[in-house]
Amino acid sequence: MAIPATTEAPPGSKSPQPAHVAQWLAGQGIYVHPLLPGRKIPPRGCARCWRGTKDQPNPFYVVHTAQECPCLSAGRYCHGVLAATTDPATIDNWWREMPDAGVGVATGKSGLLILDVDRHGTDRPEADGILPGLEMPADIDLSTVVDGLDVLALLCELRGVVPITATDSTITVQTPSGGLQLWFRVDPRAPWTPSAGKLGWQLDVRAGRSYGIAPGTTTPKGMYAALGACRTVADLPEWLSQDLLRTGHQRQVTTPTVPADWTPPKLAGGRGYVAAALRSELDKVAHAKKGERSEAINSAAYYLGQFVGAGLLEQEAVRAAITAAAAMAGVDPAERKAQDTIERGIEAGMRRPRVIGDRA
Repeated sequence: MAIPATTEAPPGSKSPQPAHVAQWLAGQGIYVHPLLPGRKIPPRGCARCWRGTKDQPNPFYVVHTAQECPCLSAGRYCHGVLAATTDPATIDNWWREMPDAGVGVATGKSGLLILDVDRHGTDRPEADGILPGLEMPADIDLSTVVDGLDVLALLCELRGVVPITATDSTITVQTPSGGLQLWFRVDPRAPWTPSAGKLGWQLDVRAGRSYGIAPGTTTPKGMYAALGACRTVADLPEWLSQDLLRTGHQRQVTTPTVPADWTPPKLAGGRGYVAAALRSELDKVAHAKKGERSEAINSAAYYLGQFVGAGLLEQEAVRAAITAAAAMAGVDPAERKAQDTIERGIEAGMRRPRVIGDRA
C-alpha cells in the first residue's frame, strides 16, 4: 500500500485535507467515516436516529437497530463505524457536506488493529499493573516508566525485539498529546476486540467496531499527523499478536455447524427453513466453479444476512462459515475482495431482515 504519485494531499503532507486523506485511504481498501469537525466522535446523524438526552428526548426518534437503519442504505453517515465505506462517491458527498470533518478509520471492516500509545499524565499503577500478567525484571527502575511510550519500549525489551516505535515500518499517526497510533494488518476473519489498558498501562487497542483517527483530523488540542515516511501498513508482528492473545484481545467465534438435529433459536415456525437455507447456501459456495465464486459468495452473504437481521443467525459466525465454504471452492480466506464481498453482502441482507414463521 503506497501513496500514488498523483495524490494531491497525501497523509504525510504538512496540512493534509481530510477529504483527500479519506479518498486515499479508501483507495487502499481502508473503510472511513466522518468525525465531527474539531471532535473525535462521529456525527449524530438524522433526527430519526438520535434518541436525544434524558431530560430532552427527541420526539422524532424512531426505535430501530443500527443495522436496520435506512440511513445506511441511503448512504448517510449515521451510526459511525457501521456506515464506514470505501465508495469514492459516498465519501465525496460526505465531505462536501462537512468539509472540516475529521476522518475515522473503521478497524474491523478494514482488517486493521491499531495500537494507541497514550501519554497521559495519570498516576503510574503498581508494578503488576504496568504490563498485566508479566513479571517485571528486578533491574527495572519503574520510576523511569512515565507513559505509554515507556511501557511499549519495556514490552519490546522483554520480548527481545527492536522498539516498534523506532522502526518506521508501518503507518504511524502522532496524536495532539504526543501519543502514537500504530496501524497493523490483521486477518479480517479474526474477531479482535478493543480495550483500554489490558495490554499495558496507557496502551489501548482499537479493533473490531472501534476506530482510529487518520492524519489531517483536527481537534482543539491540535492535528493528528503522519509520523515518519512510511505509508504502508505492516502485518501485526507475531510476538505482539501473541501478547494480545495472552491478554484476551481475540474473541473466539465458532463456525456454525449444521448437524441433522440442529435448529436455530426462536421462531419455531421457521427453524427448519433457516437450517435448510444455511446448508443450501454454504453448499452452493463450497461447490462454486471458477468464474461463479464471487456471485455465489455475494448471494449467500446477502441471503444469510437477512436471517442475521432477523436475529436467527450470528453475524460473525455466518461470515466465518461463508469464508470456510469459499476456501473449499479455492478462494484464499485472506483475500480482501472476498472478505469485502462477504461483509457487504451480510450487511445489505441485515438491512432487509427476512420475515418467516410467526412473524409472517
